[in-house]
Amino acid sequence: MNDAIKSRHAGFSLVELMIAIGLGLIVVAGVLVVFLAQRQVYQAASSQALIQDADNALSAIITPVIRGAGFTGCGTIGNGIRNYATGLPTSLTFNTSSAIRGFKANVQPASLIDGAANDLTATDWTPTLDSSFISAGGVEKGSDVLVLIGATPLTSPVGVTSFNAGSITVSNAAAAGLSNKPQMIALSDCGKSSAFQMTSLVGNVVGYAVGPNGTPSYPIGSQLIPLQQTAFFVARGDAGQSALFEGVMSIPAGGAAASAWSIQELVPGVSSMQVLYGNGINGQTTQYVAADAVTNWSAVTSVKIGFLIEGNQASSAASTNLQTFNLFGVAVAVPEDSRLRHTYFMTVNSRNTTL
Repeated sequence: MNDAIKSRHAGFSLVELMIAIGLGLIVVAGVLVVFLAQRQVYQAASSQALIQDADNALSAIITPVIRGAGFTGCGTIGNGIRNYATGLPTSLTFNTSSAIRGFKANVQPASLIDGAANDLTATDWTPTLDSSFISAGGVEKGSDVLVLIGATPLTSPVGVTSFNAGSITVSNAAAAGLSNKPQMIALSDCGKSSAFQMTSLVGNVVGYAVGPNGTPSYPIGSQLIPLQQTAFFVARGDAGQSALFEGVMSIPAGGAAASAWSIQELVPGVSSMQVLYGNGINGQTTQYVAADAVTNWSAVTSVKIGFLIEGNQASSAASTNLQTFNLFGVAVAVPEDSRLRHTYFMTVNSRNTTL
């Protein structure tokens, strides 16, 4: 009987229990260390993939717009273009004096901060930032602005089959990407070009109110294509993170005098953009300068763009010092956080400088 009672009350001693708890804590700590290490590896790999995707997106989106800048169907803006757009809201809107232009940020923040309000001080850029950007909500402080005008991407020029005062008949309006809405179009015969607002489209007949009604004259077979003015800049995204934005100058039903940027967020995580412009002769670039040093925008033949792209939080070891990244000699400071960051550079030549 006594032996049975003793066996029922047998168990771990206090020492044995403490040893078991200690071993358990060691195992849990080891598992936790492995988990945190794997989590760090996953965060870094995930951010590296996001940054690589951003690199690819930037190239795919911006390159064709720069390449097509200045194209007017059968000629270029550089060969001379008569612009019939009148009563425009700002001097920048559908400005065809050059295919490429830009604004250089001359005030860098002490440190980039996600979620910071966009800069609404136009004099923080040289030349002074066009008022249309302020009306659209501003641009992130310290980032340049690139503006391009040329044929609308993914459109093709179509031939003119008849020309009447106030209307032009083309061979295939759909192939040119034309639609029944107000938009800017370009007409060219390879020697000269005109830019004007299309007001209607009925079948293949393009209607307009102000345009080349015989002065200058265009022969049958001239080329017509829609024009697009595009801006690229960095601003605060919807989620509070910096992002690359695209602005397309659109004409509302009220006409060109009410034109404004139609803005959309393209690539999140882009926290800074710096731009250099290649000036040259006969299509050959001889030097790259910032927008504040460009003396002749019509002589710009290529564009260099540098981006600072950031990954997710906890994708890198937390920094304890303020870090800076160099974008064409501009020191861009970033906060002391745990984001993986990466610089990406691209150079794009305009194919229309020597046509």
